[in-house]
Amino acid sequence: MSNIAYYWQKLAYLLVHQTTLWLLLVFFATALVARVLASVLEKHNGRASEAKFAKKIAAGYTVAAIGLWLFSIIFK
Repeated sequence: MSNIAYYWQKLAYLLVHQTTLWLLLVFFATALVARVLASVLEKHNGRASEAKFAKKIAAGYTVAAIGLWLFSIIFK
């Protein structure tokens, strides 16, 4: 059981200290680019599935960035 606590503390420390403003900017920029790609793909016929996938990717990157940001604030 003590190994789980050790690995959790190590993971929390690394996430808090490796989450920087630049990482969050990269995540948000990637989400923005994926969203723009989705809007471009929606304009083309027969590209609805790719547009839907790009929207999911954009949402995933946004959620990951917000999650990392909140995690680094809570555990700092």
